[in-house]
Amino acid sequence: MLAWLFLGVDLKLLLINGVVTGAVFAIAASGLVVTYSTSGIFNFAHGAMGMLCSYVYWDLRFNNHHKYWFIAHDSALQHAWPAPLALGFVLFVFAPLMGALIYRVIIRGLQGTSETIKIVIPISLLLFGIGLAGVTWKNNQPHALKPFFGLSKTVDFGGVTLTYHDVTIVIVSVVLAFALRFLLYKTRTGVSMRGVVDDRSLLELNGGRPDVASQVSWMVGVSLSGLAGILIAPFQGGSLSSTLLTLLVINAYAAAMWGRLRSLPLTYLGAVVIGIATRAAFEKPTGIMPKTWDWRGNLRVAVPMIMLFIVLLVLPQDRLRGAVVSRTRERFTLPGMRQSVISGGVLILVVLMLSRIMADAAAITLANGIGAAIIVLSLVPLVGYAGETSFATMAFAGIGGLTMYHHVQHTANARAGITPYVMAVLVAAVVGGIVALPALRLRGLYLALATAAFSVAVENMVMKEITVSRRIYPVTLILIITIGLASTFYAWRAYKARGASIAVSVTAAVVALAATNSWLKHEKWSPLFNAGNLTIPRPRMFGIDFKPQRNYLLLLTTVFALIGMGLVALRRSAYGRRLSAMKDSPAACATLGMSVVRLKLSVFMLSAAIAGLGGCLYGGQIGAISAERFGLFESMAMFMLVVIAGVGYVSGGFVGGLLHSAVFITFQGILTKLGHDYSAFHGMFKWIATMIVPIGPALAGIGLGKNPTGFVNDIFAGFKPVIRKTTPIFLAGCAAEVVMWWLALEKHIGNWTFAIFTILMVILLPRIAMILKPSAFIAQDVLDARAAEIPAELIGVDRPFTLADKRRFDTILQLPSRRTEGARP
Repeated sequence: MLAWLFLGVDLKLLLINGVVTGAVFAIAASGLVVTYSTSGIFNFAHGAMGMLCSYVYWDLRFNNHHKYWFIAHDSALQHAWPAPLALGFVLFVFAPLMGALIYRVIIRGLQGTSETIKIVIPISLLLFGIGLAGVTWKNNQPHALKPFFGLSKTVDFGGVTLTYHDVTIVIVSVVLAFALRFLLYKTRTGVSMRGVVDDRSLLELNGGRPDVASQVSWMVGVSLSGLAGILIAPFQGGSLSSTLLTLLVINAYAAAMWGRLRSLPLTYLGAVVIGIATRAAFEKPTGIMPKTWDWRGNLRVAVPMIMLFIVLLVLPQDRLRGAVVSRTRERFTLPGMRQSVISGGVLILVVLMLSRIMADAAAITLANGIGAAIIVLSLVPLVGYAGETSFATMAFAGIGGLTMYHHVQHTANARAGITPYVMAVLVAAVVGGIVALPALRLRGLYLALATAAFSVAVENMVMKEITVSRRIYPVTLILIITIGLASTFYAWRAYKARGASIAVSVTAAVVALAATNSWLKHEKWSPLFNAGNLTIPRPRMFGIDFKPQRNYLLLLTTVFALIGMGLVALRRSAYGRRLSAMKDSPAACATLGMSVVRLKLSVFMLSAAIAGLGGCLYGGQIGAISAERFGLFESMAMFMLVVIAGVGYVSGGFVGGLLHSAVFITFQGILTKLGHDYSAFHGMFKWIATMIVPIGPALAGIGLGKNPTGFVNDIFAGFKPVIRKTTPIFLAGCAAEVVMWWLALEKHIGNWTFAIFTILMVILLPRIAMILKPSAFIAQDVLDARAAEIPAELIGVDRPFTLADKRRFDTILQLPSRRTEGARP
C-alpha cells in the first residue's frame, strides 16, 4: 500500500486498466477451465456462446421494439427489461439452458472419439453461433451495450477515476474466484466434477453421475462466458459485433493455458498479466511502449494470441504417444495412381463440359469453390496423412497472395507470369517452416491453439497493415529480441547455465549493433496491405490469357488435379508411409530411428506451400485478398469442412472447397429463385435462403463431424458396386448424361433440366443397378468388402467376428472350406 502512494497517476492508471481487463479475461478463462477439466473437450465456441448471451442481454435490456406480457402497458418499462432482471435471465436461465442443451445433444456423444473430432464439433458450434448472431441481429445495425450504472457514476481510487462498471468487474471477478473454489472443493457437485477428470469409471462405481457433473460444468461455463461478454463489451467501446466479441473472449485462451486448463489461481494470474499487456501497455497516454511507434494499435490486439503462442511453447508437453486402438479411429483406404490419374482427367473433362453451358454467375461460383479447394487441399497431407492440426491455412494463403502482389505490376492490364507464383510458394513454405520450428513439440489441442494464435497475429499485424509507411527499426529489434529469448530458453534446456549465458551474450551483441545502425533507424517500407486489400491479377502463361472467367476456371481445375495426383503419389511413397506411421504412433517412429521433427517440419512446409499457391489463385478469382476473407474463422471453417468431407482423401479436399465457397451459395440462389417463382411460399424460402449460408456449414459440421472418414467416402462406397460389377449400367448412365449435356449445349433443354436430371441420375443409378442386377448388391458381398477395409488384427476389436471374416482367414491360411461352413473354428 505504501508503494502505491508513491506511484505516478499514469502508472496507477496503467496497472488498474490492466487489472480490470484481466478480471474479464479471468472470468471467461475460468469457464474454459471448468468445462475442459470435467469433460475433456476444449470449448472453442466459448467466445461465441458469450457473444450470444451478450446479444440476448442487449435485446432484453435495450431493444425498444419488444413488448413483454408481464409489463403493464402504461409502464415506463414497456419496451425494455430492468438491468437486474435481464442480467439474471441471461446468466441463470438462458446461458445454463444453452449449456445443458449443448452438452446433452452434442458434447456427451464425443466421449471416446478422436482428437480431431473433439476439435471439429466445438468449431462447428463457434461458426454456428457467429452465423446465428449475424442473421438474428444484423451486423450492419448498431447494438450499443451501455456500462452498468452509466458513465457518470465514478469513484476515486488513489488519484485514479474509475467507473462503477470497472469496479463491478473487479468485484465480480474476485467473488467468482472464491465461489468456484468453494464449488469445486467444498460441495458434492464440485467433487464429482473433479472426479470426472481423475477417473470417470471409478466415480460411477462410487455412486457418482459423471454425465450430470459434466453437464453442470457446461452450464456454469456458458454462464461465465456470457458474463464475460456482457462485462467486456462496454469496456471495449460498447458496440456489439459477432466476430469482434467472439475474438475478445477468445483472448481468454491464453489465460486458460497459463493455468494448463487445470489451475484456477494460475488462470487468474495469467489473465491479469495478459490484461496489463493488452489494455495498458499500448494505450495512450499511459502506455509503456514508445508513443511514436506506429505499430502500437495492431500489436495491442494481437498480444493475447502472441502470449498464447509463447505460453504453449514454454509449457511442458506430454510424452510421445503410442498407437491407441479406438473404435472410432479413421480408416482411409489407399487410392491407386491409375485411379487418381483417371479421376483427375475426368474432373478436368467434366468442368470443361460444364463451362460450355454454365451461365456467367454459375461459372464464377464454381471457380470460387475450386479455388478454395486448392487451399483446403493443403490440409490433406498435414491433417489427413500426418495427423497434425492447423488453423493457419488462410494465414499461409494470405502470405502467398501478399508475396505475389509485391512481385507483379499494378496496372489495369497487368498479368502475372510463373515467377510470382514460384516466389509465393517459396515464401509461404519458408514461413510455414519458421512457424513449425517452435511448434514441433506441440500436438493435438496445443498445436491447434498455437496455429490459431499465429493466424490472429498475421491477421492483425500483416493483413491490417495499411499505413502509408512503417519504420522497420522497432520491428527488427523485437524480432531479434524474440529470437534471442527463444534461443536462450532452448540453450538453457540443452546446456544449462553455460549455454544460456552464451545465447544471452550473442543476443545482446546483435541488439547493440542493430540499435546503433543508422540505416535501420531511418529506413521505412511501403504498406503491406494498401487500402486494406490487395488486388491479385490473373496470369498470362504459355501463350494463354487466363483473365476470361472460363479460361481461369479450367486453370484452377487443372492445378487442383495436378496437386491432387501429386498428393496421391506422395501418399504411396516411402515418405507418405512415414507420415502415416507418425500419425499412428510417433513413439514407434522415434524408436525405429525416424526423425519425427524432420517429418513434421517438412509436412508443415509442404502444406504451407500448397496454401500459398492456393491463396494466389483464390485471390485472383475473388479479385483481392483482405483480412475478412483470410482470417482465423475462415481457416476454422475450412478445417471443419474438410474433416466432415474426408480429410484423408483428395476428393475430401475438393468437396470441402466446394462446400466452403460454392455449394451453400448455390443453394441460396436456388431458394431465392423458388421464392420468386412461388410467391405463396416466398417468406419461407427467403428465410431458409437467409439462414443457409451463415449457418449451413456449421450445421453440416455438427451433424456430420462424428464420421471420422468423411461422407464423401460413404458416397463413393455406394457407387463402387455400380462401377465394378454393373459396368454396362454405369456406362449407360454416363452416356445419358452426355446426351443431356449436348441437348443443354444446343439449347434444346434448359440448364435447370440438366441439373435436375443429373441429381436424379446420381440418386437413382445405384438403385436401378440393384434392380437390374441384384446379385451385385447382396449383403454378403457388402460385408466382405467392409471386412477387407479393416486390418485383420483389429477384427474382433472394432467389431465382432463374422462368417465373412472366417472365410477370409481360411483363404489366407489355405484351410479347408469345411472349417468355415460347419465345423467349429
